[in-house]
Amino acid sequence: MGVTLFVLKHVTFFVLAILTTLANVGNTSSSNYSIALPLNSTDNNEIQDKSSDKSYSSNNISLIFNVVLLLAIILLLMLYFNTARKLSKIVKGQVLTVKEKENDDMEISVDHKKIEIGEGTMMMKVEERKELMFFNEKQKFQMGELLRASAEALGHGIMGNSYKAMLNNGSTIVVKRLRDLKPLTKEEFAKILHQIADLKHPNLLPLLAYYHSIEEKLMLYRYAENGNLFSRLHDGRGGNRVPFSWSSRLSVARGVARALEYLHLNNKFHNIVPHGNLRSSNVLLDENDVVLVSDFSLGSLVAQPIAAQHMVVYKSPEYGNARKVTKQSDVWSYGSLLIELLTGKVSVCSAPQGTHGVDLCSWVHRAVREEWTAEIFDKEISAQKSALPGMLRLLQIAMRCIERFPEKRPDMREVVREVDKIQPPFASEDDDDVSVDRSLTDDSLSTTSASIVGDER
Repeated sequence: MGVTLFVLKHVTFFVLAILTTLANVGNTSSSNYSIALPLNSTDNNEIQDKSSDKSYSSNNISLIFNVVLLLAIILLLMLYFNTARKLSKIVKGQVLTVKEKENDDMEISVDHKKIEIGEGTMMMKVEERKELMFFNEKQKFQMGELLRASAEALGHGIMGNSYKAMLNNGSTIVVKRLRDLKPLTKEEFAKILHQIADLKHPNLLPLLAYYHSIEEKLMLYRYAENGNLFSRLHDGRGGNRVPFSWSSRLSVARGVARALEYLHLNNKFHNIVPHGNLRSSNVLLDENDVVLVSDFSLGSLVAQPIAAQHMVVYKSPEYGNARKVTKQSDVWSYGSLLIELLTGKVSVCSAPQGTHGVDLCSWVHRAVREEWTAEIFDKEISAQKSALPGMLRLLQIAMRCIERFPEKRPDMREVVREVDKIQPPFASEDDDDVSVDRSLTDDSLSTTSASIVGDER
C-alpha cells in the first residue's frame, strides 16, 4: 500500500504541473491577441485575416497538444499501474520470506488455504484447484481435507520442515514441505517420486502422495505413532524414562539392516546413493514398534551443495578423501548408527541443530585401541549379563562397517546375515549383578582391536 501511494502521489504532481503550464501558456496567448490595433480599415481587415489565420493555426496546435497530452497521461497511468503491481509483488515476496524465516509455521490463504500449526502459521502457497497425487487409491483424500486438518510441527530436515496433520476422518499423516531442490521440471519431479514410491518393504516408510506447483512441493507419508529412534534413545535421560532394552535395540538393528539391503538391491537411481541420509532421527517406530526407515533416496531431489553439507554419507571418510560416495558410504552410516544404539551417546551425524554430538567412530576406535571398552556400552543395557555376547557381536559388525577404506567394509547382504545370527537374550536373575569388564575382554573383540590399530597405522 505504501508503494502504491508513493507512485500515485508523484504521478499526480506530474500531471498537475503539465496542466498548470498549459493553462499559463493559454493565458499568455489570449492576452497577446487582445492588443489594440490602428483604426485604418484596410489594414484592419488584413490584420483580422492574419489574426484569423493565426487563431486557426493556434487552435490546431492546441488541439494536437491536448491530444498528445492525453496520450501522455494515459501512458503514465499505464506505467503507474504496471510499476505498482510489480513493486507490490516484490514487497509481498519479501514479507513472506521474512515471515517464513521468523516462523516455522504455515498459512495457506485464498488460493492459499490455512493449516494451523501450534500457535502460529507458516506461509505456503497451494493452488486450490490442484489436487494431491496419490500412489494408492485406497488412501486417497481431497486437498480440502488436508487444508482443514489441524496440525503441529514435527521438526526440521535437510529438505524442509515436517508437519503432523490430523484429518477429520481420524487418520494422521506427515506432510514434508520440500526446499533447496534441484531445478527439476514437473515431469522429472513426478518420475523420481514414482520411483521412490515403488520401493516397498516392511521396514521402509511408504510414500503416500505428493503435491507439485511452482511455489510448493509436498510429500505425504504415513505417521509413525512411537516417534523416532533419536528421541527413544536420548530423550528423558536422567529422568523417569522407560529404559530402551537390548532386545528392542537389536530389533532396530535388524530392521534397518533389512531396509538398507532392500534399497541396495533395488536401486532405481543411477549415481545416487540408495539411502544417503541414514541417521537415528530418520529411523521411525510405529504403534507396534516396527522399524520404518524414512527419507531414503532423496539425494536424487536435493541440490548438491545442500546434500554435501547435511547428508550423512558426505561425512564418510571416502568423501573427505576422494569426494566420492557409494553404497559403501551407506554401510558406514549403518555402522555409525549401530554405535549410537550400543553407546546411547548422541552421534555428531544425528545431532539436531544446536545440539553437540560426539564423533562416535573415532571415540570407539580409541576405546578399543586403549582397552577401556568397558565404558562403551550404554548403562541401560550393560547390566544384562545374557545380553553381553550379542552386544559384543554387534559391536564387531559395527567396527567392520566403519572401516576407513570402503573396500574393507561388508555389503549389506552380509551385514543382514551377521545381525540375524545374534539371538535375543533370555532374562536371568543374575542380569543385574554382572561386572561388565570381564565380558569385554572377549578374544574376538581383542582381534578386532588389533586389526583396527593396524589399519590406522
